[in-house]
Amino acid sequence: MQLRGEDRELIPFSITFVTCNLKLDEGGEKITIKKAILVGSGDSKSEVKNPNHFANYTRNIRSVNSDQIVKIHPILVTRFNKQRITQ
Repeated sequence: MQLRGEDRELIPFSITFVTCNLKLDEGGEKITIKKAILVGSGDSKSEVKNPNHFANYTRNIRSVNSDQIVKIHPILVTRFNKQRITQ
């Protein structure tokens, strides 16, 4: 998917995913964000903690209408732009 349009603005997408937190032994909630954008990049210059998204297989997204960032695991995505994802 192309992340930016011709005007260099981020292109929103819809996504449905299942939550999972193995450390707290909770999850299973299905969450849908109708207008989300991918935030951040694959490499962080932070000296505190590098999230290393590609090695940890995570991505950060946020709703266009919110400043709250949500970390997702692409393997737990069930729908992308209203299309069912099969594993």
